[in-house]
Amino acid sequence: MESPLQGMVKAFFDPAGLQRFVTYLCNARAPGNWDPVTATMLDLLTGRLQFCLTGAGLVPFKGKAALVYPYHMMTQEQRGFLRGALGKRARYTVCNSSVVFHACQGDPERLSPVEALSALCERILASKIHPEHRVRVGVCNIILQRVQGVVPLSRNVQQSLNTVLFGAG
Repeated sequence: MESPLQGMVKAFFDPAGLQRFVTYLCNARAPGNWDPVTATMLDLLTGRLQFCLTGAGLVPFKGKAALVYPYHMMTQEQRGFLRGALGKRARYTVCNSSVVFHACQGDPERLSPVEALSALCERILASKIHPEHRVRVGVCNIILQRVQGVVPLSRNVQQSLNTVLFGAG
């Protein structure tokens, strides 16, 4: 049986959901951040997962209350998952107008670095902000270098990201 946290990961962090989530958080970042895209990716890669609902939306990372995915940005399927999770007899705590679901044995602790960084790179590569593909690849490389300066990425992660950026070969 799937735990509420596993269900949240499935509903919100599949490839399409992760791209929407990353794009929203990068664009909603508070002014004054040194680099909103890199800061968002660092939060996603270092944050421990939780399933917490607040009045404003989903707060999927412990200790990162500013990373809220609002209800109005969610798809119908995502909102349906939340209604279903609240209707089940899962263990959760209500505190200060928030609903926090208890973690279960075997729940994922973090997002996959390959999936999170691939979602960002795929979104950048698909954008038309810079007309030249090589410029978009350069933007991805800069962000990946900044992230790797803080979060060590294994060789397998780097190879997977190179496949996303440059294709197989």
